[in-house]
Amino acid sequence: MSDLETIKTTILDLSDENLISTKLAAVNNEVRFSILEILRDFQKNNGDKDPLYSREINGILLNNYNIDITPQMLGQHLKQLVQSGLIEEVVVKKEVPNKIGRRSVKAYVLKVDAFEDLFLEVTFLSDELLSFLKLYKNNQKYHDGKHCVLTIFNGVDKGKTFKINKNEVVLIGRKDNFKPTDFGSFTILLDNSYSTVSNISKPHLKIFFKDDDWWILDESSSNGTFIADKKVPSGVVTKLTNNSFLKLSRGHGAAVIFCSY
Repeated sequence: MSDLETIKTTILDLSDENLISTKLAAVNNEVRFSILEILRDFQKNNGDKDPLYSREINGILLNNYNIDITPQMLGQHLKQLVQSGLIEEVVVKKEVPNKIGRRSVKAYVLKVDAFEDLFLEVTFLSDELLSFLKLYKNNQKYHDGKHCVLTIFNGVDKGKTFKINKNEVVLIGRKDNFKPTDFGSFTILLDNSYSTVSNISKPHLKIFFKDDDWWILDESSSNGTFIADKKVPSGVVTKLTNNSFLKLSRGHGAAVIFCSY
Protein backbone atom coordinates (compact mmCIF):
# COMPACT_ATOMS: atom_id res chain seq x y z
CA MET A 1 0.00 0.00 0.00
CA SER A 2 1.35 3.43 -0.97
CA ASP A 3 1.91 6.25 1.52
CA LEU A 4 -1.11 8.13 0.14
CA GLU A 5 -3.37 5.06 0.40
CA THR A 6 -2.19 4.44 3.96
CA ILE A 7 -3.00 8.00 4.96
CA LYS A 8 -6.30 7.96 3.06
CA THR A 9 -7.64 4.87 4.84
CA THR A 10 -6.56 6.14 8.25
CA ILE A 11 -7.33 9.85 8.00
CA LEU A 12 -10.95 9.54 6.91
CA ASP A 13 -11.87 8.66 10.47
CA LEU A 14 -9.68 11.08 12.42
CA SER A 15 -12.77 12.40 14.16
CA ASP A 16 -16.45 11.62 14.39
CA GLU A 17 -17.25 14.54 12.10
CA ASN A 18 -18.22 13.43 8.58
CA LEU A 19 -15.54 14.57 6.12
CA ILE A 20 -17.50 13.38 3.06
CA SER A 21 -20.36 15.33 1.52
CA THR A 22 -23.90 14.03 1.17
CA LYS A 23 -23.27 13.41 -2.52
CA LEU A 24 -20.11 11.42 -1.94
CA ALA A 25 -21.88 9.37 0.71
CA ALA A 26 -24.79 8.73 -1.68
CA VAL A 27 -22.47 7.52 -4.45
CA ASN A 28 -20.58 5.23 -2.06
CA ASN A 29 -23.03 2.34 -2.51
CA GLU A 30 -23.24 -0.34 -5.21
CA VAL A 31 -27.00 -0.04 -5.76
CA ARG A 32 -27.08 3.76 -5.91
CA PHE A 33 -24.01 3.89 -8.14
CA SER A 34 -25.70 1.40 -10.48
CA ILE A 35 -28.88 3.52 -10.54
CA LEU A 36 -26.84 6.55 -11.59
CA GLU A 37 -25.24 4.53 -14.39
CA ILE A 38 -28.66 3.32 -15.54
CA LEU A 39 -30.11 6.84 -15.66
CA ARG A 40 -27.01 8.23 -17.38
CA ASP A 41 -27.04 5.56 -20.10
CA PHE A 42 -30.79 5.83 -20.63
CA GLN A 43 -30.68 9.60 -21.04
CA LYS A 44 -27.67 9.39 -23.35
CA ASN A 45 -29.26 6.76 -25.58
CA ASN A 46 -32.92 7.81 -25.53
CA GLY A 47 -32.88 11.60 -25.57
CA ASP A 48 -36.36 13.03 -24.93
CA LYS A 49 -38.04 9.68 -24.29
CA ASP A 50 -39.98 9.54 -21.01
CA PRO A 51 -37.55 8.79 -18.14
CA LEU A 52 -37.51 5.53 -16.24
CA TYR A 53 -39.80 4.84 -13.32
CA SER A 54 -39.00 2.63 -10.36
CA ARG A 55 -40.32 -0.66 -11.77
CA GLU A 56 -38.22 -0.18 -14.91
CA ILE A 57 -35.13 0.69 -12.86
CA ASN A 58 -35.68 -2.38 -10.70
CA GLY A 59 -35.86 -4.59 -13.81
CA ILE A 60 -32.61 -3.23 -15.21
CA LEU A 61 -30.87 -3.67 -11.84
CA LEU A 62 -31.88 -7.33 -11.83
CA ASN A 63 -31.23 -8.14 -15.50
CA ASN A 64 -28.08 -6.09 -16.14
CA TYR A 65 -26.48 -5.82 -12.70
CA ASN A 66 -27.73 -8.96 -10.93
CA ILE A 67 -29.02 -6.76 -8.10
CA ASP A 68 -32.27 -8.12 -6.66
CA ILE A 69 -33.92 -5.75 -4.17
CA THR A 70 -37.50 -5.08 -3.12
CA PRO A 71 -39.43 -2.07 -4.46
CA GLN A 72 -39.40 -0.65 -0.94
CA MET A 73 -35.62 -0.86 -0.70
CA LEU A 74 -35.26 0.67 -4.17
CA GLY A 75 -37.50 3.51 -3.01
CA GLN A 76 -35.12 4.24 -0.13
CA HIS A 77 -32.11 4.36 -2.48
CA LEU A 78 -33.96 6.66 -4.89
CA LYS A 79 -34.98 8.91 -2.02
CA GLN A 80 -31.36 9.29 -0.89
CA LEU A 81 -30.23 10.13 -4.42
CA VAL A 82 -32.97 12.76 -4.70
CA GLN A 83 -32.07 14.27 -1.32
CA SER A 84 -28.39 14.41 -2.28
CA GLY A 85 -29.22 16.41 -5.41
CA LEU A 86 -27.92 13.80 -7.86
CA ILE A 87 -31.28 12.90 -9.44
CA GLU A 88 -34.70 14.48 -9.56
CA GLU A 89 -38.19 13.08 -9.44
CA VAL A 90 -40.71 13.86 -12.18
CA VAL A 91 -44.26 12.67 -12.93
CA VAL A 92 -44.86 10.98 -16.30
CA LYS A 93 -47.53 8.84 -17.97
CA LYS A 94 -46.54 5.20 -18.35
CA GLU A 95 -48.08 1.85 -19.17
CA VAL A 96 -48.11 0.00 -15.86
CA PRO A 97 -48.33 -3.82 -15.65
CA ASN A 98 -51.74 -5.15 -14.61
CA LYS A 99 -53.33 -1.74 -15.21
CA ILE A 100 -55.37 -0.54 -18.17
CA GLY A 101 -54.16 2.63 -19.88
CA ARG A 102 -51.36 5.01 -19.08
CA ARG A 103 -50.99 5.96 -15.44
CA SER A 104 -49.20 8.81 -13.70
CA VAL A 105 -46.02 7.48 -12.06
CA LYS A 106 -42.91 8.95 -10.48
CA ALA A 107 -39.90 8.71 -12.76
CA TYR A 108 -36.28 9.74 -12.28
CA VAL A 109 -33.69 11.66 -14.25
CA LEU A 110 -30.05 12.42 -13.64
CA LYS A 111 -29.67 16.14 -12.90
CA VAL A 112 -27.70 18.08 -15.49
CA ASP A 113 -25.37 19.57 -12.89
CA ALA A 114 -25.35 16.50 -10.66
CA PHE A 115 -21.58 16.14 -10.50
CA GLU A 116 -20.36 19.72 -10.77
CA ASP A 117 -20.17 20.44 -7.04
CA LEU A 118 -19.32 16.79 -6.38
CA PHE A 119 -16.16 17.38 -8.40
CA LEU A 120 -15.37 20.35 -6.16
CA GLU A 121 -15.89 18.15 -3.09
CA VAL A 122 -13.52 15.51 -4.48
CA THR A 123 -10.92 18.18 -5.29
CA PHE A 124 -11.21 19.56 -1.77
CA LEU A 125 -10.89 16.10 -0.23
CA SER A 126 -7.83 15.37 -2.39
CA ASP A 127 -6.22 18.61 -1.19
CA GLU A 128 -6.89 17.57 2.41
CA LEU A 129 -5.38 14.13 1.84
CA LEU A 130 -2.29 15.67 0.27
CA SER A 131 -1.89 17.95 3.29
CA PHE A 132 -2.04 14.91 5.56
CA LEU A 133 0.51 13.14 3.37
CA LYS A 134 2.80 16.15 3.76
CA LEU A 135 2.47 15.88 7.56
CA TYR A 136 3.17 12.15 7.37
CA LYS A 137 6.34 12.70 5.32
CA ASN A 138 7.47 15.47 7.67
CA ASN A 139 7.04 13.07 10.59
CA GLN A 140 9.02 10.32 8.84
CA LYS A 141 12.06 12.47 8.10
CA TYR A 142 12.88 12.69 11.81
CA HIS A 143 13.33 8.94 12.23
CA ASP A 144 16.70 7.97 13.63
CA GLY A 145 15.96 4.91 15.76
CA LYS A 146 16.45 6.88 18.98
CA HIS A 147 13.26 8.91 19.22
CA CYS A 148 9.49 8.61 19.12
CA VAL A 149 8.21 11.30 16.73
CA LEU A 150 4.83 12.92 17.39
CA THR A 151 3.04 15.09 14.82
CA ILE A 152 -0.28 16.79 15.54
CA PHE A 153 -2.68 16.17 12.67
CA ASN A 154 -5.61 18.47 13.46
CA GLY A 155 -6.68 21.76 14.99
CA VAL A 156 -4.70 24.88 15.83
CA ASP A 157 -1.48 22.96 16.53
CA LYS A 158 -1.68 20.95 13.27
CA GLY A 159 1.81 20.30 11.93
CA LYS A 160 3.70 20.71 15.20
CA THR A 161 6.22 17.88 15.56
CA PHE A 162 8.07 16.68 18.67
CA LYS A 163 10.95 14.23 19.10
CA ILE A 164 10.95 12.23 22.33
CA ASN A 165 14.24 10.71 23.45
CA LYS A 166 14.26 7.24 24.96
CA ASN A 167 15.42 8.62 28.32
CA GLU A 168 12.53 11.14 28.53
CA VAL A 169 9.08 10.88 30.03
CA VAL A 170 6.67 13.17 28.20
CA LEU A 171 3.39 14.55 29.53
CA ILE A 172 0.66 15.93 27.26
CA GLY A 173 -1.98 18.37 28.47
CA ARG A 174 -3.73 21.68 27.72
CA LYS A 175 -2.23 25.12 28.24
CA ASP A 176 -4.97 26.52 30.45
CA ASN A 177 -4.36 23.84 33.07
CA PHE A 178 -0.59 23.64 33.20
CA LYS A 179 2.66 25.51 32.82
CA PRO A 180 5.92 23.91 31.69
CA THR A 181 7.33 24.62 35.16
CA ASP A 182 4.59 22.53 36.78
CA PHE A 183 6.35 19.31 35.82
CA GLY A 184 9.83 17.91 36.06
CA SER A 185 9.27 16.01 32.81
CA PHE A 186 9.16 17.42 29.30
CA THR A 187 5.61 18.62 28.64
CA ILE A 188 3.68 19.10 25.39
CA LEU A 189 1.07 21.78 26.02
CA LEU A 190 -1.80 21.80 23.54
CA ASP A 191 -3.81 24.87 22.59
CA ASN A 192 -6.94 25.51 24.65
CA SER A 193 -9.11 25.00 21.55
CA TYR A 194 -8.66 21.25 22.05
CA SER A 195 -11.57 21.61 24.43
CA THR A 196 -12.31 17.93 25.12
CA VAL A 197 -8.72 17.04 25.99
CA SER A 198 -8.78 16.31 29.71
CA ASN A 199 -9.07 19.43 31.87
CA ILE A 200 -8.53 17.82 35.25
CA SER A 201 -5.51 18.37 37.49
CA LYS A 202 -3.32 15.74 35.79
CA PRO A 203 -1.96 15.79 32.21
CA HIS A 204 -4.07 13.84 29.75
CA LEU A 205 -1.34 11.38 28.82
CA LYS A 206 2.18 10.14 29.60
CA ILE A 207 4.54 8.68 26.97
CA PHE A 208 7.78 6.87 27.81
CA PHE A 209 10.25 4.21 26.65
CA LYS A 210 10.81 0.99 28.60
CA ASP A 211 11.95 -2.56 27.83
CA ASP A 212 12.66 -1.75 24.16
CA ASP A 213 9.15 -0.42 23.51
CA TRP A 214 7.23 2.84 23.68
CA TRP A 215 4.33 2.99 26.13
CA ILE A 216 1.49 5.34 27.06
CA LEU A 217 -0.41 5.79 30.30
CA ASP A 218 -3.73 7.57 30.72
CA GLU A 219 -4.17 7.66 34.47
CA SER A 220 -7.52 9.43 34.74
CA SER A 221 -8.31 11.73 31.80
CA SER A 222 -11.88 13.01 31.69
CA ASN A 223 -12.60 11.97 28.07
CA GLY A 224 -10.31 9.02 27.43
CA THR A 225 -7.48 8.17 25.06
CA PHE A 226 -7.77 6.07 21.91
CA ILE A 227 -5.29 4.31 19.65
CA ALA A 228 -7.13 4.58 16.33
CA ASP A 229 -10.66 3.79 17.56
CA LYS A 230 -9.75 1.46 20.43
CA LYS A 231 -10.01 3.04 23.87
CA VAL A 232 -6.94 2.77 26.07
CA PRO A 233 -7.79 1.35 29.53
CA SER A 234 -7.48 4.00 32.22
CA GLY A 235 -4.58 3.43 34.60
CA VAL A 236 -3.09 0.65 32.47
CA VAL A 237 0.30 0.96 30.76
CA THR A 238 -0.39 0.31 27.06
CA LYS A 239 2.04 -0.33 24.21
CA LEU A 240 2.16 2.44 21.61
CA THR A 241 2.10 0.87 18.17
CA ASN A 242 4.46 2.26 15.56
CA ASN A 243 2.77 4.45 12.90
CA SER A 244 -0.42 4.83 14.90
CA PHE A 245 -2.86 7.63 15.59
CA LEU A 246 -3.44 8.70 19.16
CA LYS A 247 -6.72 10.46 19.87
CA LEU A 248 -6.93 12.49 23.06
CA SER A 249 -10.73 12.24 23.45
CA ARG A 250 -12.95 11.94 20.35
CA GLY A 251 -14.97 14.17 18.07
CA HIS A 252 -14.94 17.95 18.03
CA GLY A 253 -12.31 19.39 20.38
CA ALA A 254 -10.13 16.27 20.36
CA ALA A 255 -6.42 16.17 19.57
CA VAL A 256 -5.15 13.69 16.97
CA ILE A 257 -1.45 12.83 17.11
CA PHE A 258 0.45 10.60 14.68
CA CYS A 259 3.18 8.57 16.40
CA SER A 260 6.10 6.77 14.80
CA TYR A 261 9.50 5.51 15.89
